[in-house]
Amino acid sequence: MKVAKKIFNVFIDIVIVLIMIVSVITVTLSITSKSSGVSNIFGIAPMSVASNSMADTINQGDLIFGKIDSNRTEPYEVGDIVSFYQEIEGQNQINTHRIIEVVNDGGVVYYRTQGDNKNTNPDPDPELKSQDMILAKYTGTKIPGIGNFFSFIRTQLGFFLVILLPMILFFVYQAIRVIMNIIAYNKEKAAEEAAAAVANSELTEEQKQRAIEEYLAKQKAQESETAVQTPADGESSDAE
Repeated sequence: MKVAKKIFNVFIDIVIVLIMIVSVITVTLSITSKSSGVSNIFGIAPMSVASNSMADTINQGDLIFGKIDSNRTEPYEVGDIVSFYQEIEGQNQINTHRIIEVVNDGGVVYYRTQGDNKNTNPDPDPELKSQDMILAKYTGTKIPGIGNFFSFIRTQLGFFLVILLPMILFFVYQAIRVIMNIIAYNKEKAAEEAAAAVANSELTEEQKQRAIEEYLAKQKAQESETAVQTPADGESSDAE
């Protein structure tokens, strides 16, 4: 029973540590998105893929990592996979496509992009991308299937269910555990005090017996002294 309880406590602690890590990452990403236009940690932006426009290079639901050019001055080449804001289904969302052409228009460089999946993206994107429109360049690193979860925890509902609610339950659990430990400690202390009282009571009886013997011995000594002094005491008493 004690082993199972210890294993359970260790499991809970590990889960809480993971939740804390996810919480710190989520908050950090939210803060950095305001300055660079895309959430990032030390210049690396994790982004979830919402469509199969780049299949099979990148698939829907993947979590990809892009390197941010904060100064928006890094030149890009044909073949680079880049991320940029694009209106998708009426919403301004981050889209990731491959550069298929570099266009130089009077000294100003633009990039033509297109998804690798020719079934969903048979034609290049209609809008050329300028240097300052590109948010990040794909590093080639991805985690399959994690993108949907990453997107969910960044919503209010996801943050509450995945991070806030478990934290609340953890603090409640810790409070209960502290109370139970206090109760167990008090019981253990009471048991120790009871055992000590029993031990002390035995010693007290011995001490009492010894004290009685010493008292009787003193009484006998005093009686002997009194018997010797009795005549003088009587004369003194008559004088008074």
